[in-house]
Parts: sequence; structure tokens; C-alpha cells
Amino acid sequence: MSSTAAIEVDDLSKSYADETVLQEVSFAVESGEFCVVMGPSGSGKSTLLGCIAGLVEHDSGTVRLSGESAETVPVRSRDLGYVFQEFEDTLFPHMTVAENVAFGLEQQDADHDRAEVDSRIDEMLDLLAIPDTRDSLPTELSGGQQQRVELARQLVRQTDILLLDDPLADLDYKLQKRMELEMRDIHAEMNSSFLYVTHNQDQALKLADKLVVLNRGRVEQIGTPEAVYYRPASAFVGRFVGDSNPFVGAVTADDEAEGEVSVETGIGRMAATVQGGHPADDRRALAMVRPESVAFDSAAEGRDNVFTARLIDWTYMGEETEYAFEVDGLDYVLQAVSRGRPTVTEADLGTTVPVGWDRADTLCFETVSSAPTVTVDDLMRV
Repeated sequence: MSSTAAIEVDDLSKSYADETVLQEVSFAVESGEFCVVMGPSGSGKSTLLGCIAGLVEHDSGTVRLSGESAETVPVRSRDLGYVFQEFEDTLFPHMTVAENVAFGLEQQDADHDRAEVDSRIDEMLDLLAIPDTRDSLPTELSGGQQQRVELARQLVRQTDILLLDDPLADLDYKLQKRMELEMRDIHAEMNSSFLYVTHNQDQALKLADKLVVLNRGRVEQIGTPEAVYYRPASAFVGRFVGDSNPFVGAVTADDEAEGEVSVETGIGRMAATVQGGHPADDRRALAMVRPESVAFDSAAEGRDNVFTARLIDWTYMGEETEYAFEVDGLDYVLQAVSRGRPTVTEADLGTTVPVGWDRADTLCFETVSSAPTVTVDDLMRV
């Protein structure tokens, strides 16, 4: 890994009693990068942040901060900020917003005169659009305002590295969306290296320059949001990141083209493209197609995989419309998504139409997961 990286994690492992929380985790966060670690609950995300910050002692492996081994740097001397998910508990209720933010500067060894402190407090509160809360107590603020105060308290320190433990998780939907946009703006303004953990897939895809996908303490994939979404390295990543329609069946190689297979599923034979290595013939494997790749009615004509389905529901979501279909032989609802307004009416419910998708959009995986205990059946329940 590059010695210029802001954070380098090499073969990091951590166990509690008989439970392995992190196993040989390795990745880097480059200088100025917005890196998001995502994974389901219990995948080791918060423990990873704690190990990097020095709040949790790891069993083996190394952590380097700006090229220097973190083990040689006391926790108080590590030049990084840490925003906790439970931000309400980190604010001092007897202090005003300005005093809470000033506490961030007081954590540093450097001396700051009063004028500089006031100037930097005002700058942070303006950046986070809460200048009118300067003299308020935390109990007088909304949850979203309190969250911004905790952000301001860490950002005012102007550290090169900021660790964020799912800080938007407890906010309501609209405030989450607004803060997602502001997080990107804050990152661009500060030019610091952000390491942000979350189980929220949509949030991870929107925020990240780089994604690190964890599952059961192991790294499943590292890449850009586009690479992780469109070229998942394992069946787990394909199922966990974004929506998908999964199919299980026996695989046979396609004699016509390398990297293409046929999958004998419960709804019939399906042409698919290999993702990763080639699954062994006759092996039970998982294939999947994204809802946005599923066409129906006349748009399904000429697709590589075409089946008969029954329209059972549709939901208009504003920018797009979600459709639900029943397919004989499939024990779950097939999803399709299209941009814009619905192309059906209530009268179309219950009608039979063709649904189809192309081979290139049907991914068949050699690797189920980097975690050896994960099975195809587990992923069908995701």
C-alpha cells in the first residue's frame, strides 16, 4: 500500500472471546478521499473504527496514520476527529453550542487565542448552517442541529482524518437526505480524509469515492460505488448492495462464448454472464438481475431471457416507478423499475405480460462470499 495514504490497515484482526469480529482486514484511505465502509449489522464496522482511533486494541495486524504506525502514537496525540453515532451523548448539556465546539479545540495541544477560537467557531457554524444556535444549549436544539454541533466540534479541529460512525442513522428521512448532500460539501470544503461507516446502502453509494464492503469481519470488495454496484465481486455483494432479483440453479458452460453460462432455474433456463471465476458445471449457483434491467410488455421482446409474468402491483416513487410481478416457479415477487411515471393503470393489474432481461445484466457468481460459512440459501433470505 502507498505510504502516502492517510489511513492504512493491514491484516487487522480482532476477537472477543470465541467471536472473531475482524479477520485480516486490509485497505487504505488515500489523502483527501471519502471512503465508506459498509456492511450489515455485526460485520465489524464500528470495531474497525475503534481500532483505527486506538479506542479498541486489535489482536494482530497494523494501522498506519499518514505513514506512521499508530501503535507509536498515544490515542490523545492521534490527529483525527471521531463522530459517534450517538452524538447526543457526546455533547455537554451545561455548555452552549459555542462552548461545545470550543471543546474540540481544547482537545488539541496547540494554544489558540480567544479571537482565533471565536473565528473558527463562527466559521464552522456558518459552514453547517447553524450560526443562530451559537448561544443555545444542546437541549434547546433539534436532533439534526445537535448532530451538526457534534460535527462542528470535530471539524473545527481541522484534523487531516475524520472518522464517522454512522452519524446520520438516527435522523429522520428528510434530514438524512439533506445531511448527505452537506456531508459531501463539507468534505470538499475541508479537504480532509473521511472514513465513514454505515449499513445504509443508498447513503454509501451517494457519499463514497471508495467503498469497502465488510461481511462477518472480512472484506468482500473494495472499489468505486459504480464498480461495486455493477461488478460485484461476490454473490453477497450483489445481494447486499442495491436491490436484485436472485435465481438459484445448476450451471452449465455456454459453448459459444467464454465467460457465459446457462443457469437452470425454477422458472426455466437463463442465459447469464460469469462474474469472477467460472462456476463449476452442474454446481448450484446464484444468478441475479437488477430491477432496472428488467423490461416488460413490448419492451421485453428480443431480450436474451424472456418469461411470462403477472402484474400484481406498481408504486409511483416520483422519479421512478416500481413494478411487482408473479412468475410461476418463483417463490418471491419479481421487481422491475423504470424511470418516470407508470406505464400501467389499475385495469392492468392481474394481466399476463412478458418480462425479460439480457444476458449481460444477468450475473452468475463463482464466489458466494469471502466468509466461508455464508451459503446461497443465506443470500436468498437477504
